[in-house]
Amino acid sequence: MWFLWGMFLPTCLTLCWAIWKTNWQALKAQAYLQHIFYIACLVLVVLWSIRAGISSGLGIHFMGLTAATLLMGWSLAILAGALSLLFVCFLGLEAFEAYSINFMVSVALPVMTSHLILKTVQKTLPANPFIYIFLCGFFNGAIAIFIVAVSTSLLLGCLDVYSWDDVYHNYFMYVPLMLFPEAFVNGMVVAGVMGTKPELLSSFNVDEYFKG
Repeated sequence: MWFLWGMFLPTCLTLCWAIWKTNWQALKAQAYLQHIFYIACLVLVVLWSIRAGISSGLGIHFMGLTAATLLMGWSLAILAGALSLLFVCFLGLEAFEAYSINFMVSVALPVMTSHLILKTVQKTLPANPFIYIFLCGFFNGAIAIFIVAVSTSLLLGCLDVYSWDDVYHNYFMYVPLMLFPEAFVNGMVVAGVMGTKPELLSSFNVDEYFKG
């Protein structure tokens, strides 16, 4: 229990950092960005409500945070994830006392992982639309959910919430089955938006990627 309450400090710091880094003037001035934020919150709640699992804390569900990060940027993606997780708690699917640890592992970690991979790809590889879709979308989504699964497994095992055997057989062994679906969901969202309204992707510079 002490660990759960202790995680509220980094949770508050992360949320304050995201709030500080968010361009609120741009969000207020651009109605389409507000719509993306609200739609992202709704979609995340739906995705996180559809889950499979045997025991509490061992549920597996789609994340969708890689696409949210590419669409809105890391700060708004974190805020959207925080609001969505709060609503999931109100629905009774997650415990309020576990909000902080769930936020850090299931929201902040995948968002920052996706952001880091995005920046690494953009810095080291040429600005190619196919590279963006497959590495920043598909590959990024798979890596994000894998890192969350590893972190969740380590926490549940190290804190003795479940035995290592239970964690492996009831949770971690099913994670590989989620890698491709998670990659597919995020990749298709990114590819679909790029093909119709590429200007909606905050991380995608149309002039740079289509300069040829």
